[in-house]
Amino acid sequence: MGNEQTKGDVTTGFGIQSMDQQLQRKFSKGIQFNMKVVIKGDRNSGKTCLFHRLQGKPFQESYIPTDEIQVASILWSYKETLDTVKVEVWDVVDRGKTPKKKKQQGRLKMFNDSEAQDPTSQPLDAQFLDVYKGTHGVIFIFDITKQWTYQYVTRELPLVPYHIPVVLLGNFRDMGEHRVVSNLEAVNFVELMDRCVCAHN
Repeated sequence: MGNEQTKGDVTTGFGIQSMDQQLQRKFSKGIQFNMKVVIKGDRNSGKTCLFHRLQGKPFQESYIPTDEIQVASILWSYKETLDTVKVEVWDVVDRGKTPKKKKQQGRLKMFNDSEAQDPTSQPLDAQFLDVYKGTHGVIFIFDITKQWTYQYVTRELPLVPYHIPVVLLGNFRDMGEHRVVSNLEAVNFVELMDRCVCAHN
């Protein structure tokens, strides 16, 4: 009828193909698992770049500081199973920057002159909320050419609740000639920690 076409028992609109049987089974099951993964590290260590790459976005050469926590959902499925995992990835900022004040002409004023009462003036950062609540894993990232980014990890990793697995990731390996954090130093730190930590640098 009109612009419909029939293939066997399947009737589709013109230009529309029926979904593959395997995809139908996969989508009919929906999402089986939800996970939350937190990326932490000092500023300029590559957290946001990793955050974007996990979403399949291209690598960004320029450094743009992240003002507050960013969250993205990534659907992941293992090739050996039809199960789908929804991974909520958090790019965590420890101390955010207060959003720039916007002029709100002609709008109802909800607060007195004190900006401290206005919840929109508070950046969403790790001081504002518990980023480890409901977390299934933490990725600590540091720049192997900047000792202070590694010191951040040694200071912050012990604060992660013991039951949460941690991955320690050394970034900027292409800058190896400027390396100041040795592989041995990171491995020794991981071995001293009495918890589940995996190191890759």
